[in-house]
Amino acid sequence: MSAAPASPPGRHPQLLMIVTVLIVAANLRPAITAVGPLIERIGEDTGLGPAALGLLGAIPALGFGVVALFVAALGRRWGLERTIFVSLLLLGLGTLLRSLPLGTFSLFAGTVILSAAIGVGNVLVPAVVKRDFPARVPVMTGLYTAVLVGCAAVASGTAVPLAAAKGWEFTLGVTAVFALVSAALWGVRFKDPRAGRAESAPTPAGADLAASEVSASEASAPEVPALGAAPAPGSAGGTMWHSAVAWQVTAYFALQSGIFYLMLTWFPAIQTSHGVTEAAAGFWLGAYQAIGIVASLVVGPIMQRAQDQRAVVVALAGIMLVGVLGILFLPEAMPAWALIVGFASGGNLLAGLTLISMRARTSGEASRLSGMAQGVGYLLAAVGPLLAGTLFELTGSWSPVLWIIVAAIVVMAVVGLFAGRRVDVL
Repeated sequence: MSAAPASPPGRHPQLLMIVTVLIVAANLRPAITAVGPLIERIGEDTGLGPAALGLLGAIPALGFGVVALFVAALGRRWGLERTIFVSLLLLGLGTLLRSLPLGTFSLFAGTVILSAAIGVGNVLVPAVVKRDFPARVPVMTGLYTAVLVGCAAVASGTAVPLAAAKGWEFTLGVTAVFALVSAALWGVRFKDPRAGRAESAPTPAGADLAASEVSASEASAPEVPALGAAPAPGSAGGTMWHSAVAWQVTAYFALQSGIFYLMLTWFPAIQTSHGVTEAAAGFWLGAYQAIGIVASLVVGPIMQRAQDQRAVVVALAGIMLVGVLGILFLPEAMPAWALIVGFASGGNLLAGLTLISMRARTSGEASRLSGMAQGVGYLLAAVGPLLAGTLFELTGSWSPVLWIIVAAIVVMAVVGLFAGRRVDVL
């Protein structure tokens, strides 16, 4: 790999730019993934039932979906640096509010605020990568995704021991300190002359690996429309919401997200219902997420070299199906199923993001498709945790929930056969 280009005058050194991006990435999941291992403890202390706890688990996906529909326009108005800085401050404040002993109001209100703040980072961090590292997009995407997944796994794996020592309120609030410190570190970017001007729309996090061949001169190409922005007169962008392929990609993204957030919220409870200790359940939830790093490293290059993505998405669905059926019929091997389902879940996320870029012909189309897929997809995905909690409350068993996941996997494979074809979205 060739050496990184030297920073132009008036711009920060490359190492500082990389570090600040990774610092933001490190904040994008721990406040959420620490909840799953503690969900039953939270319910016992607050009196919330499974349905209400399912709503708590659904809020992040709802927040991501709503924010994805308009945040790019906000980033263009304020600039990426200021928008991300404010989001880090809100993340810290929301996390603190959630941990205050003010009853369910602070728990839910704090979760809403921090979820919206994280949603900003979900959309705008890829925009920063595209702007600051135009010839290194795949490398930087891999780095920040690895940091995001790794920190999420650490938060899940350490939640129960920390809660046992300090209480679950402290555990849910401790990441606020890191968010506020990260905001201060991110603030060094305000000296960059680009910090106050409008920005291009973000490229999806799963951008085509061919982007590594983009020359530095292409970084000065005209801006593409922001997520949710009205298309220019005569552009093809106005037909995105009428495109069958766009809806196929959106459906795939929604299904993989719904399964992930359902498991993120309830997998520890599913494990403890089979006799796994709370601490071990938290650890295996962390492993479920951490194995996603391996999936990204394995699945990404395969998707890049394949003629289309149909075989990959079906194979991932098959792997996940084996894991979920294993949980149903052989729960004694729960650690193995956690790793198998986690690998497939990480691969599905990468596949969903990659489909967004591969089905689009231009960066403008990719931006509009990303807004549609993430906005609609996350909003639909929010049904997963809520439905699972309600169904468990009605039946007293996790088996119906797991069978619904099986059905969702089958549908996801069928949708993937359509979304994975080598066709353009428009």
